[in-house]
Amino acid sequence: MKKVLALFSILSLIANSNAQIGNDKWSITGELTLPIGMGNKMFKNYLNGLISVHPRVQYKPFKNWYVAFGPRYMYYKVNEYKIPFEPGINEGSVVDHQKVVSMRGGMHVLGGDIELGWTNWVGPRLGLEMGVRFGVANQRFVTTGTKSYGPQQVTAGYIEPAFSIILASDEAVAYRWIVGYNISGYNFQNYRIGSTTSGGYTAKDLAGPTHSLLIGFAMTYYFKNKRSDVFIDGPAE
Repeated sequence: MKKVLALFSILSLIANSNAQIGNDKWSITGELTLPIGMGNKMFKNYLNGLISVHPRVQYKPFKNWYVAFGPRYMYYKVNEYKIPFEPGINEGSVVDHQKVVSMRGGMHVLGGDIELGWTNWVGPRLGLEMGVRFGVANQRFVTTGTKSYGPQQVTAGYIEPAFSIILASDEAVAYRWIVGYNISGYNFQNYRIGSTTSGGYTAKDLAGPTHSLLIGFAMTYYFKNKRSDVFIDGPAE
C-alpha cells in the first residue's frame, strides 16, 4: 500500500510541474516495445514476439514536422506448443517415429528505417506524435528445424504507422507510450522455420504480408536543453 501511495505522490508532483521542452529540434529516442504477430494466421500462432528495440535520432526542420532514422532489432520465439511435433528435426530423432521432439528457436529481425511525421506539444508537459516509418529488414530464422540445412533468411521492406503520447519529465527528458503497426513485405510459411507440415492451414490462411502490432514505452532526450530537477525547481516564470 505504501508503494502505491508513493507512486501516486510522484505522479502528482510530475503532473503539477511546469517542465516544458524548450528546444526540441534534435533528439534521440530509445524504444522498447512488445511485437504481437497479426495478419498471417500461421505467423500469429507459430511465433511469439518477445522484444523490439529501436533507437532513433529525430530532427525537426519545421515547427511540427520531423524526420527520424535509426536501426531496429526484433526477436520472435517459436511457439513449441502450437507447432505439430515432427520426427527428424534434430539429430536425436529416429526415422521410425519412436522419438519426436518439439521445435525450438526463433526469428531474428535486423533492419532500419526512416520516419516522417507530425508532432506537437499540446500542454506544458504533454505532447502527441504521429508518423510513418519506411524501412528494410532481414528476417533470419534459426530453429531446430533449420539445423540440417542452415538458417533461412528473407529480406523485405516494411511500413509502420506509429502513434506516441509524450510526457515531459523535465526540460530535456520525456517518456512515451507508443503504439505501432508493422506491415512487412514477405509471406510467412512453415518451411521458413523448418517445419515440413502445413499444420492444417489453408492457402488463404497464409496469404498476405506479415503484420505485427507493437506496444511499449520509450525515453527521449532533447539536445541543447539544460536538465533540471522538476521536484525542486519552482515554476518557470
